[in-house]
Amino acid sequence: MDQIAKHLGEFALFANLDPGTLKALAAHAHRRPLGKGALLFEAGDPPDALYGVISGQVRVWTVSHSGHEVTLNILGPGAMLGEIGVLDGSPRSASVSGYTASELLVIGRADLFAAIEADPALARQIITFLCDRLRWVSARMEDSTLRSAPERLARMLVYLGQDQGEGDAGGVVITTKLTQAELARWALMSREALNKIVARWTDEGIITMTRGKILLHDLERLEEIAEIGEE
Repeated sequence: MDQIAKHLGEFALFANLDPGTLKALAAHAHRRPLGKGALLFEAGDPPDALYGVISGQVRVWTVSHSGHEVTLNILGPGAMLGEIGVLDGSPRSASVSGYTASELLVIGRADLFAAIEADPALARQIITFLCDRLRWVSARMEDSTLRSAPERLARMLVYLGQDQGEGDAGGVVITTKLTQAELARWALMSREALNKIVARWTDEGIITMTRGKILLHDLERLEEIAEIGEE
């Protein structure tokens, strides 16, 4: 139980809470392995629990009207997921599966609500968490409706570099392996459009992409293309 309480304290949602609150949650929480490609839950499923990523990565995705899977996000250690359905009781709005072999922390819906009622500080932290998530969704909507394909791709690569990048002699390596097809779906563009942009940026020495490995040589130039510095 002490180890689970330690894991809980490493998530932003539960950081700095009263030790008694963490212990109460830890008494009911448990760890769950999730294999690569294994389905955690599917859109439309009942919201039975809140999940936190301890290790590995999970993919959040949905299916478009044309029947294609669209990646909404890839989450790594420290990320929480499934919070919307857990809090309002509505069916899951998206599907989640293991992007790599992962280990998750699971907190049942009833146990979470008991902790919220016992500690108002947790309620305040959940409000902050939801506001951050709403800003992220708003940014995604802005990307899809107001930004060009190069801007969307540049923004995605910059954020991946910040969240999942490691320093390299040639720049920043994105540790998440993404195929060009996955990258195109995530950046909301066709595979052909992505290929053209990647080829141009490769010629200009901005990025290199081979076999799912993405190396960002010129992060500053990507930020300029993404207009991140102007926000």
